[in-house]
Amino acid sequence: MMSATKTTATALVIAGITLGSAVMAKDLEKADPASVGMSVAKLAKLSADMKAFVDQNRRAGVVYGVIRRGKLVALESFGQRSVEKNLPMTPDTAFRLYSQSRAVTGAAILTLLDEGKFKLDDPVAKYIPEIAAMPVIKEIKDGQVSATEPQKSPMTIRHLFTYTSGLGYAADWPKSVGINQRDILSLDGSISDSVKKLSKYPLLYQPGAKWYYGFSSDVLGRVAEVASGQNLNVFLQQRLFDKIGMPNTGFWVKDPAQLAEVYGPDEAGKLVPRNAPPSSSYTKPGTLFSAGGGLVSTAPDYLRFLQMLLNGGELDGARVLKPETVKMMLTRQTTPDQGLVYWYNHSATPVFRGYAWGLAIGVRAAEGPHAAPGSDGDAAWGGLANTAYFIDPKEQIAAVAMTQYLGPDEPALPLVLRNGVYGAIEK
Repeated sequence: MMSATKTTATALVIAGITLGSAVMAKDLEKADPASVGMSVAKLAKLSADMKAFVDQNRRAGVVYGVIRRGKLVALESFGQRSVEKNLPMTPDTAFRLYSQSRAVTGAAILTLLDEGKFKLDDPVAKYIPEIAAMPVIKEIKDGQVSATEPQKSPMTIRHLFTYTSGLGYAADWPKSVGINQRDILSLDGSISDSVKKLSKYPLLYQPGAKWYYGFSSDVLGRVAEVASGQNLNVFLQQRLFDKIGMPNTGFWVKDPAQLAEVYGPDEAGKLVPRNAPPSSSYTKPGTLFSAGGGLVSTAPDYLRFLQMLLNGGELDGARVLKPETVKMMLTRQTTPDQGLVYWYNHSATPVFRGYAWGLAIGVRAAEGPHAAPGSDGDAAWGGLANTAYFIDPKEQIAAVAMTQYLGPDEPALPLVLRNGVYGAIEK
């Protein structure tokens, strides 16, 4: 059996930079980095830094890719997607996206806005009536909800997109409320079932009062189902995946062997398999379509999605969104009073420090302070199992890094990606 510390790579070399040659959705056009203003030597340094995650036994395997000015300048894979089965990490390896699903589902759902199927300021109750009856927690005493009040203004679709709906995740409610994450997002049910269960609990905050991480995207997914008359998996396939060539993105993989295993350190620091919380069926058809965390995808597929956004909603002649809708998505929608964003555990990792929220995506806030390099108007987020991405319209950059890891070293991967890419920009 191959050791997790032994590095394997799938790549070809162009102008000194490795570009993956495994099966991709529709090949992204490759380019010599220098032709798009990037340093070959600095990108080689980024490659070495990504490889070091595997060589140092910090990750079992990693895939990353970089696009500049619409051209692919790096796509590499190192290590293994399954140590136990001795399967190499390849550019077409599939990953559980978790929260990295949100921008994808959000963009697809915005097609309904372009078509006039909903307005951002429509009450959510227009599509999900039970939402209107959700009270709001007014007071908590000794861990008990002691008082609630009605919604002062109705929860709107805009609130769902901007994460100001008043919804959190199960752990954010007092334990006495009795809400259970796995009950809400039950693999045995549907997202319609999830929302019905969720609507029985009080909101944490008044709609519009505060940015808060939680079930907003999942409720938004149910709105899309009602507005479109389709299950979310079919909706996403037709509105986005088929349109721009993302054949390896969905709620389950076509080939279970392509899905990377999740690892994390044991007490001695050795990487061992970890049980990752299920947000989808992953390896077989299922019924729960979580817009907030259920997708699986590959680095090439995700790069195509990001390039579509950089192109203002179009890729290879296929238009997904209006340019003005993409601009709105990537523009800060939350106010300073609503707060800056945090990662899923309520403590902002360095890469997201100084970020606010657009529509279903994190956007760089002008006031900062920022701990990672970037530009005004860049957008980014990541996933629970250590996937990360960012796009920078000013620099015309799209980048993604994917692994499957749960552990204390999580911030290192997105920071290495950021520092490496921005460090390689020459002009």
